[in-house]
Amino acid sequence: MMGMVSPISVNFDKLLDVVGSPHDAISTASSKGRISMINRWRYGVLLALLMGLTAGCELESNKQIRQQAQKAAENALAREAEMMAQKHAAELNAANQIGQVMVAVMTPTAGNKTGGTVTFTGVASGVLVEAEISGLTPGQQHAIHIHQYGDLRLDNGKGTGGHYNPEGHDHSLPSNETRHAGDLGNLTADANGNASYSITINNVTLNSHHNPICGRGVIIHAKVDDGGQPTGNAGARISQGVIGFAKPAQ
Repeated sequence: MMGMVSPISVNFDKLLDVVGSPHDAISTASSKGRISMINRWRYGVLLALLMGLTAGCELESNKQIRQQAQKAAENALAREAEMMAQKHAAELNAANQIGQVMVAVMTPTAGNKTGGTVTFTGVASGVLVEAEISGLTPGQQHAIHIHQYGDLRLDNGKGTGGHYNPEGHDHSLPSNETRHAGDLGNLTADANGNASYSITINNVTLNSHHNPICGRGVIIHAKVDDGGQPTGNAGARISQGVIGFAKPAQ
């Protein structure tokens, strides 16, 4: 059934004032027109009843519309309040990490010679990532990623797990905002196998509630990250490190 219709009360005295009674119809009409007058009276009664029912349905429908509109407004206000709270929390998180520095000391995996440091500094626009790496293949690009775990017990770098990806996005390069939180792109080695690298990212925090990287692993790969799925076809892990708090400068 559709929505319940409010009970309709019909004042038959007023109804009779409008349409008359069948006795009036019979007494005032000629014998030839009595049947027609009675039928007209019946139609009048039915019409009045239908009008009353229609009014009741309209009242009930309007009530339902008002309730639905009120509910929609309440939901919209709740969503807006939630979004404002999230924005405020993100602003507080960003403010709290400005100037904070973390560092990953990179060490070679078995059979490799790649090492150096990667620093992570909280800035107003996100996290500034800076790397100074040596022992790379001269003139080649090498992928660099933040990985899920800071476990260096395996000498092949695989203890760090896969890319850090708390939001479940597909892999991509830093030019794409929708990517793994750990997708940092590529280092480019010079003719001596050294690389300096700098990028500011806004999809992680150092040690806050939104995608924190403290304690995560950093991996440098043997090949370039080409942006392909699932992890960029970057090859073996040639250097590994763990992100931790840097000693404050004196």
